[in-house]
Amino acid sequence: MFFAQTSKTLNRLISPPASFLNGVGASMSLVMVILVAINVLARDLFGKSLMAAVELEEIMLVVLVFWAMAHSQLNKKHIGVDFFTSRLSQTNQQMLACLTNALSGLFFLLCTWQSLLIAWTYWHKNATTLHLQISMAPLALVVAIGLLLLGLALIKDALENSAALAAQGKRAGVWMLWALGIALFLLIFSNQWLGWELDPENLPYLWGAALLLLLFSGMLIGPALGFLGAVGMSLCFDTSAGLGLLQTVPLSATMSYSLCVIPFFILMGEICFHSGISDKLYRAAYRWVGQTRGGLSIATVLACGAFSAVSGSSLATAATMGTVALPEMRRYGYQDSLATGSIAAGGTIGILIPPSVILIIYGVLVEVSIAELFFAGIVPGLLSLLYYVIAIMILTRIKPDLGPRGPKFSFRERASSLVETWEVMALFGLVMGGIYGGWFTPTEAGAIGAAGALIFGLFRRKLNRKNLTDSLLATGRTTAMVFLVVIGTAIFGYFLTSTQIPMRLAEWAVELPVPPYLVVAAIIGCCFVLGCVLGTLPLVFITVPIFAPVVESLGYDLIWFGVVMVVVSEIGLITPPVGMNVFIMKGVADDVPLTTIFRGIVPFLLADIARLVTIIAFPALTLFLPQLLR
Repeated sequence: MFFAQTSKTLNRLISPPASFLNGVGASMSLVMVILVAINVLARDLFGKSLMAAVELEEIMLVVLVFWAMAHSQLNKKHIGVDFFTSRLSQTNQQMLACLTNALSGLFFLLCTWQSLLIAWTYWHKNATTLHLQISMAPLALVVAIGLLLLGLALIKDALENSAALAAQGKRAGVWMLWALGIALFLLIFSNQWLGWELDPENLPYLWGAALLLLLFSGMLIGPALGFLGAVGMSLCFDTSAGLGLLQTVPLSATMSYSLCVIPFFILMGEICFHSGISDKLYRAAYRWVGQTRGGLSIATVLACGAFSAVSGSSLATAATMGTVALPEMRRYGYQDSLATGSIAAGGTIGILIPPSVILIIYGVLVEVSIAELFFAGIVPGLLSLLYYVIAIMILTRIKPDLGPRGPKFSFRERASSLVETWEVMALFGLVMGGIYGGWFTPTEAGAIGAAGALIFGLFRRKLNRKNLTDSLLATGRTTAMVFLVVIGTAIFGYFLTSTQIPMRLAEWAVELPVPPYLVVAAIIGCCFVLGCVLGTLPLVFITVPIFAPVVESLGYDLIWFGVVMVVVSEIGLITPPVGMNVFIMKGVADDVPLTTIFRGIVPFLLADIARLVTIIAFPALTLFLPQLLR
């Protein structure tokens, strides 16, 4: 009774402010886009930039991120790895959820306390921003409010699981789980109270095992990385080092102008999704290739490539094209395996063809040019389309009944269908042409793209108040989800840098008596295996800070490695046992068995492996466009 009542009380306290603050934060994304667009126009047309526009963008990004975090948790939008936990009994799942949510909630409450301390320090020292001289104390309070609500939301979830377990007669076990969660949380203070220290030689093995244990327990990735980073700093140095990270990193890791590009491209994709652009893309591709065997599947893949060029999201591409293409393929007698397989596989292209949120995150993590990464992804993205089309043509030639021919269209009908897709071509040309021409940076390109999508949506009268509101709220939730992992990764990254684990790993790899390409092949193989169970964002956030220094020390280009990592994560999106795009497809076609979808994925999986081998064997395919940009 105690757990259930406390959970309900917390929910009543948290939900109203979380919902209100999420609306305020989400509206910031639109204001940010408008501000950047005005600044770019003023600079390029009149030679005058808006004063302190960058600083204002950073401040609004902090509000957007932290005030959407609790609402995202209440809607279960934050990322965890449920590969193992989903296979456990319901009781065991509830026990793990109780433990991990309690630990995460306590961790964010500690972060709240540290944010309040740094707010007091800012206030006492009269710390201000550089240009506008805005006090830093209110910004730290924004962070504290967001983390407090997030921590309480996680505690509420832990109490809900506790109530469910107590109803099954496991009250004693519930209290033991809470005691274990508190004991793990107190590890942050163990050096200060008990004088515990870690042997640096055993650190990589111990922390690697601890990270996998927390991730596969179902704990959210952000708090798992942040908790291990804080505990590691406390045990290797002192408690103040661990707590110091919790004071400064949440604000400093978020208040970055280069990271504003993430909500910009997310908003651009959301607006395109709600504006119905996907319908015209599919209709154009269908009229050009629909009359061939497997033509509708080929049209789906091509439309996925075009839609991904403006959405930057694999999941959005798969979900959108699934609702558009699947009914058409069924109407023309396509078998479910080919129909669902082509949609799920085509959706993976969304994280490679620019603009790509994953490439942006990779560029921030390894500090390489995002513009060069965008251009590096173009040829491999087109290569994926080519290999998918070849796979469909071979498959339907062997089994013609998988994808019958569709009706023929005249050249005039084909040409008119291309004209109807001018918005997509205009947006892609605007974003990539503006970057290549030096008119604006990748961050500004994201805002210009979002503004262009907004104008096109309003012009076509497909974007009303409800659609725009849904786009903004979805942008807020997705941005908060990404940044929770960014903050956790930043804390963990400081721990890795302080203990020099990546550098020591790089030195060890260089001294191995084997050719460098074998080391890189082993890294790619490891990422491939992890990608099958972790998902795209976790794979990039966890492996890149560790493996990128190794790859660079061996003399390989980090731009090339970034594209290889994205391709590997693409393969993970359709590879059993997780295959996130497969489950998105299952949600669209709930009457199709998962085994049928996975069977339809096999030809595309083989095509993906062939593409990965091609990119590894011929790095120039990836690097020649970035070299032209330079």
